[in-house]
Amino acid sequence: MHELPAELLRRPVRVVVIGCGGTGGAVAAGLPYLHQSMLVAGHPGGLAVTVMDGDTISPANTVRQPFCSSEIGLNKAIVAVSRMNLFWGLTWTAVPEHLGDRSDIGSFDVVIGCVDTRAARLLISQRVQGMRNRVAYWLDLG
Repeated sequence: MHELPAELLRRPVRVVVIGCGGTGGAVAAGLPYLHQSMLVAGHPGGLAVTVMDGDTISPANTVRQPFCSSEIGLNKAIVAVSRMNLFWGLTWTAVPEHLGDRSDIGSFDVVIGCVDTRAARLLISQRVQGMRNRVAYWLDLG
């Protein structure tokens, strides 16, 4: 039987979504619903979400990802988080950079990888394992 770490029931759950393309954009867009459900159920803080992506929106992205032509050239994470914050009244965070060797994702409770390369998956794996992080859950959804 799985038991949820009790600490996650006493404070906002820190979530990072790495990658904000097709999969990451859809995952991130669904998180406000989970956040609102948690608050309605009495959770003290819901979700505190950070979206990380260093890519800019290209014309090809507007066909298969949740972006439009007027956003071409803008950063994916900033556009997605700004949109969610405005619509839902949130204060979530965008990190307009790729996950790198110096990126600290060990302080998040939930890491959701939505990346499409083996190298990026390996880097996430290296970052979430080890004794110096607080990651309770890692989902690889790329």
